Amino acid sequence: MRRLTHIGALGIAALMAALALSCGSGGGSGPTGPNPPSDPTILYCRVVELSNVIHLQWATDRPTRGEVRYGRTSYTNLLNVTAREDTHDVALSGLEYNVSYIYRLTVYDSLEHHAETTGDFATPAKATPEPIISGFEIVNVTESSATLHWLTDEPATTILYYGLSALTDSMVDDVLTLDHQVELAGLAPSTSYRLRAEAVDSTDLRGYGPDTTMATAPLMRMWFPDTTLGVGDTVRVPIYVEDVQDLAALRIAMTFLPGSVEVVAMDEGPFYAERNGFIFFSDIRNPSGKVFADLTWTIEYNGNVRIGTDADGGGIALYARLRGLETGEVYAAFDADSSFGLDMYAAARACSLRAGTITVGP
Repeated sequence: MRRLTHIGALGIAALMAALALSCGSGGGSGPTGPNPPSDPTILYCRVVELSNVIHLQWATDRPTRGEVRYGRTSYTNLLNVTAREDTHDVALSGLEYNVSYIYRLTVYDSLEHHAETTGDFATPAKATPEPIISGFEIVNVTESSATLHWLTDEPATTILYYGLSALTDSMVDDVLTLDHQVELAGLAPSTSYRLRAEAVDSTDLRGYGPDTTMATAPLMRMWFPDTTLGVGDTVRVPIYVEDVQDLAALRIAMTFLPGSVEVVAMDEGPFYAERNGFIFFSDIRNPSGKVFADLTWTIEYNGNVRIGTDADGGGIALYARLRGLETGEVYAAFDADSSFGLDMYAAARACSLRAGTITVGP
C-alpha cells in the first residue's frame, strides 16, 4: 500500500507541475485573446519623373493616408496626403535640377497604425537653358472672366499676353515660381481671345508657351414677351432664359406696379422641370409689386471633380400667373440688382434683362 501511495503522490506532483506550466504567467499554450491589429505594410515606394515633374508613388496593403517629408540634407518640405487609398501618386514641388534629395514616407491606416520608409533620389539635369512651359489650361470660363494656369520647369516670372485679333494686352507677375495662375476679368461675352504664356528665369532667359485661343461664355439672358389680358382674366406669362451654361442657381426678381394686376403664383416651366431643377424659394408681395423666385439645379460630379449641371441651353424657366384688376398698361421690369445666376463654382453670372409690355384690356 505504501508503494502504491508513493507512486500516486509522484503522479499528483507531476500533474500539478504540468498545470503550473500550462496556466502560469509564463505559459504559452493556454487560452489567448484576439491578435492585436498589425501595422500597415508598404508594398512599394518609388520616385519617377512624369512630364518633367518628380512624383512619389507608393502602395500599401490597406487604405492609408500619407505624410511625405523631403529635402536636400534634411526633411524641410512636408506634403500631407489626406485621402486614404491603397495606392498614391503625388507630385513633389520646389525641387531644383541636378540635385540629390532624401525623403521619408509615413503611412497611417484608419486606426492610426503606421509604417515608414526612407529613400533618396536625384533630379535630372535641365535639358534646355530657358524655362519650359507645360500643363497650360483654361478653367472657370464665364461671360466676362477666365482662370489660366500653367507650370514651368524652373522658377520663373508669370507673363500672359492676350487680345482679340492680336496680343495687345499683358499681365505680369515678377515673383519667381514654378506654379503660375492668372485671373482675367473684364472680358466681353461670346468673344474669342488669343493667349500666350511666357516666363523669364533668374538669368533673364525667356521661355514661350504655344499660342492658343479661348472663347468666353455667352451672356445669359432673361426675358418675357408682350402680354395682353382682360380684367378678371388670369394668364401665365412665360419667363425665358437663354444661353445658359452650367447654371447651378438662378434668382428671378421682378416688379409689377400694384393696382392693374396681381401675381397669383409662380409656376414651374419645362426648362428647369426637364433638367431636374426645382424652385427653392418663392415670394410674392403684391402690395409692393415685388416677386422673387430662386431656382436650383443639381451639380454633377465625376469622383471629386465637378463636371457641370443639367441646366444648359434655354427655354421657359417658369411662369408668372397674373390676374387683371383694372384696364391700362402695367409697368413691369426685372430687378437688375436682384436678378442673377450662379455657376457651378458659385461665381455670379451676369444677365441681359428684357421685360415685355403688359396690357390689361376691358
